Amino acid sequence: MDPLLASLFSFYTFSTGRRLFALFQVRKAAVAASHAALAAHAAHAIAHDTETRALEAKWAGRKLTTYSPEARQIDIYVDAAITAFRDGADAQIRASAPGDPLADAAQKMIAVLLPKGAGAITSLPFVEELAEVQRILSRVDEPDYKPLVTELGLTRQVGRLKDLEGQYRAAIEGPGGALTFAKVKDARAKGQSLLLQAVAMILGKYPSDSEADRTARGALLEPILVQNEAIRRYLRERKPIEDVNPETGEIEQDGPTEAPAKP
Repeated sequence: MDPLLASLFSFYTFSTGRRLFALFQVRKAAVAASHAALAAHAAHAIAHDTETRALEAKWAGRKLTTYSPEARQIDIYVDAAITAFRDGADAQIRASAPGDPLADAAQKMIAVLLPKGAGAITSLPFVEELAEVQRILSRVDEPDYKPLVTELGLTRQVGRLKDLEGQYRAAIEGPGGALTFAKVKDARAKGQSLLLQAVAMILGKYPSDSEADRTARGALLEPILVQNEAIRRYLRERKPIEDVNPETGEIEQDGPTEAPAKP
């Protein structure tokens, strides 16, 4: 079983503004209740997500035109390499006899590496497609897949993808290793983890279902639970989740955006 906090708690992934708004209130409640460790952790989480907001704002200001012409051309080559890898595996699967263990292994590999097909990756924005290429390349070198890639005759396709990965990354990031969407995603993920750590600290402080623990626990968790319920309502109504101002909790009409789509 996965012991990560995200797998142990039933919380939605908060937007950065919602995390900050909740954490400001948690810190205030922790200070009032003289919980120094929780207050310090909340302050650390707030500092991190304040930086995350700055990264999001910087990323939102990027335009597709900031990418070099080389990035667009290399993206075409990457799309072709991913498709060739998928097609090569499919050809071996189709040509295999029923029950062939090699075909079964190939199908399982493709289900892991390309769970939604090649098109789901080749249609992604540049930075997100690069992240997927890096994920695929990290997996094909694992002991479970490296011999299989060789047996399926996909070594050439993988080699091509490895060559393109470095070119693609350099073309997208530009000189000096500019901001990438992967950095924004990593910052968001760390912010969510810090939020869940605050939840764990509260539960550890008040673990029982006694009236006293429930009251104290509820006072500290309420800001987080309120935001979690707000996100649940958005999802239930199938609406985009709007971010909020970290200080006021009011809806932000022009919140941070995701990576731009490819042309």
